[in-house]
Amino acid sequence: MNELHLVREVYDDPAPPSAEAAAAARTRMLSQDDTARPRSRRTWRMPLGLVAAAAAAAVAAAMTLAHDDPTRPPTGVQVIPHTLSPRDMMLAAASQAELQQQGRYWYTHQRSAFATLALGKTGGYVVEERREILRWTGRARGDGESFYGRFFAGKPQTSADADAWRAAGSPSSWTVGSSGVSRSVRTKSGAWQEEHPNDQGGTFLIGGVGQFTYQELQELPTDPGELRKLLCQGSVKFIAGGSGAPRRCNGPTGVLGRVYFALADTPVPPKVRAGLMRLITDYPGVRQLGAATDPLGRSAVGLAVPFDSADGRGKIQREVLFDQKTGKVLGSRDIQLEPGPKSQNWQIPGRTLSYRAVVDTGWSNAKPTPPD
Repeated sequence: MNELHLVREVYDDPAPPSAEAAAAARTRMLSQDDTARPRSRRTWRMPLGLVAAAAAAAVAAAMTLAHDDPTRPPTGVQVIPHTLSPRDMMLAAASQAELQQQGRYWYTHQRSAFATLALGKTGGYVVEERREILRWTGRARGDGESFYGRFFAGKPQTSADADAWRAAGSPSSWTVGSSGVSRSVRTKSGAWQEEHPNDQGGTFLIGGVGQFTYQELQELPTDPGELRKLLCQGSVKFIAGGSGAPRRCNGPTGVLGRVYFALADTPVPPKVRAGLMRLITDYPGVRQLGAATDPLGRSAVGLAVPFDSADGRGKIQREVLFDQKTGKVLGSRDIQLEPGPKSQNWQIPGRTLSYRAVVDTGWSNAKPTPPD
């Protein structure tokens, strides 16, 4: 993605957020290591759309990117038994990542969700504000690129929240807000909107690391130690030349987040992907979860790092989840472990504060399109 694609103008009117701005805001939020703010949105007030931009995802609808597409190359993955230790599960997933093949167009289809309190006389329970994106980029310059986004249907987060919603008459929308700004979350998904289609492509952004051509991605190191240097040392790289801010990974939370962005948002080649997974599997401070379930209900194997929120929200656990059978990253989530002095009453231990789910990602020989 061109760096300019991640920058949005500030509008005077409270217009709906750009899908690409939403994705960029989500990346910036998670890249702040232990200062990420799943609840606080003070950094999202410009533009107003960005305030609502923390959302999107959840419960799997039967929406995929045509898994039976005959033009997409096979993955050649193998099935791994689930009788392994947590560490062996992760290493097995890393081995599967080495088998993934490539094509002409790289794509990522994601949903994200942000827990928030429904307000007003019919509120008092927690709902998920959600959004969905599809981004594709051609492997070579001239293959093109595009970005699609939409509001995904919001929903009560837990069964208790759903009971409270039904008791309130099952409203079709909720008023939510933060920092004095309110907005509406609806139970019906919006239409897909295409943004920034062009005939360029061939440029890929690793969040917090820099821009790379397809060939440069092929030349990235595969050794876990060298990959850590790439992610956390030096300066942000730009295709146009020059460099940006220093690359920083503050502790295991920062390393885990940086690896997640590389795996979920960019087409790093299979051996690099496997090296990144091996890096965080044995990284000091990263805990191996073993078998888990991702936000869309899929079987997963996971890694986690607890951290103390810098804004008083208490202790939070950040998790990154993988498909053990394919080695693909499935998503990430932040879970409340202990409340802090600035936690709200509903932010109790075990509550999912936010998540990002990778519905599908990979290579295709046909231009991807949004699901119906």
